[in-house]
Amino acid sequence: MGLRHHVNEVLKINPAPSPWPRMVVCSIATTVPLLVGALTEQLPLSIFGALFGFLLVLNDHLGSLGHRLWVITLTFFCLLAGLLLGILTGGEKTVLIPLLLALTYWLGLISTQGAELERAVLFSVFQLLAGAYSPAVGQHLTISVSYAFLGYLCVIGVLSALVFLRRHEPNPFARLRETFKKSLTKEKHRHLYALTFSLAVLITLLVVDYFEMSHGYWAVGTVLIIMRPDAKASIYRIIQRFFGTLVGVLVAELIILSVHSAWIAIPVIGLISFWGPWSLSRSYWLGSAMIVTMLLVLLDLPSIQTGDLHTPLIRLQATGIGCLFGLMGVVMANPQVLWRDNPPQG
Repeated sequence: MGLRHHVNEVLKINPAPSPWPRMVVCSIATTVPLLVGALTEQLPLSIFGALFGFLLVLNDHLGSLGHRLWVITLTFFCLLAGLLLGILTGGEKTVLIPLLLALTYWLGLISTQGAELERAVLFSVFQLLAGAYSPAVGQHLTISVSYAFLGYLCVIGVLSALVFLRRHEPNPFARLRETFKKSLTKEKHRHLYALTFSLAVLITLLVVDYFEMSHGYWAVGTVLIIMRPDAKASIYRIIQRFFGTLVGVLVAELIILSVHSAWIAIPVIGLISFWGPWSLSRSYWLGSAMIVTMLLVLLDLPSIQTGDLHTPLIRLQATGIGCLFGLMGVVMANPQVLWRDNPPQG
């Protein structure tokens, strides 16, 4: 296969039905907590509610309504548990690191086995890192959790209303219990992948901590997202992730430079989050660009009046570092990629 083929595979936009109901739910669940936060002068804390609402919709896989509500509720409590554990273990690396490794090892075992449970665990690890590396969260925990619960209620309420108002054909789904049973495997290759996956995450965390990189845990999050058991799929995701992040950073910078009012920025965030599920269904790089744009504008919302571009640049740096360590992890998990064309002799 030539270079052109790989470029086309990385950048192609897949035809897919637009998930309009999820797009509506995503926009409302992201926007409502921010509006409440702006009205109550608690905008920085309301960001947690918007993030929770956004992530919960990303783990809605269109099964029956009962199954969807169950998955969303389970994901919410996984996110909440991850956040609380991160806050409790943030100052104790001897506790945080073993906990992180245990979760990432399990995540490696369930990788590609069941998207819903995998994403719930993945999102909980994100919150674990956010709680551990954001000391300010613990100082306002009650209010932050209240906004997170508001985001959850928005997802549950709007989703239920849309299902009742329009005809809904449930798609096939993997049951969470079956996915959990699959993780209790004795297959050697899956445990080897889980081990290398955990090692890649650990090495990334130790490096960013050693050099005291700003928001270094974002690099760890990148490794968690891009590594897959299949080497080719992982390399594609690395390229797509970095390219999508670059596009997202550029778009976010334009928005941050142009918008200097929270009351204008909030509808913009709502519009971006509306297209989040659509972009993810079409292409990984496009979905990455949309999510990065939304997250960066969201994180800069409390200081949107100053037009600070510091956060987008840090995000790009962290993604680049994460992609490099992710590539290292891919080679660790699949050393044969180094000699695919010229296998070792003897």
